[in-house]
Amino acid sequence: MTVTDCLQRSEPFAELPADTLAEIANICRDLKLSKGEYVFRMGDASKNLFILEEGAVALGFGELSADDSTGGAIRDSGDVFGWGALVGETNYRMINARCVQETRLVTVDGGALMNLLEERSAIGFTFLRKLLGIIFNRVILIAAS
Repeated sequence: MTVTDCLQRSEPFAELPADTLAEIANICRDLKLSKGEYVFRMGDASKNLFILEEGAVALGFGELSADDSTGGAIRDSGDVFGWGALVGETNYRMINARCVQETRLVTVDGGALMNLLEERSAIGFTFLRKLLGIIFNRVILIAAS
């Protein structure tokens, strides 16, 4: 799967125009992690947004086991997490994210993405509205677990 394919399968990116997706693909990179590896830990600088290509990532406030399955686990291809990267350069991670199986992610440079979306405010609004819905639903899942 190409980065553009992964972006098209991801809810906040799916409705964006093809030329915008191509520009976003240029600020992305692939990341492969083994089971048990952390994507990020609480307190890390929050620079990248992540899109799950395949695998699973547990999210939580405490120590996460490599076999953990929290209510906020990221399991579906196209799921997005690490939204703090869109807030600003001095933002830090507030939770831990650990792979519970072999995982492939697409990382998106948060600052570059926000700059691009600011230049295209209508597209940026569409993206952020979708992202807010995802955040709301994810918080409910984590709170319920």
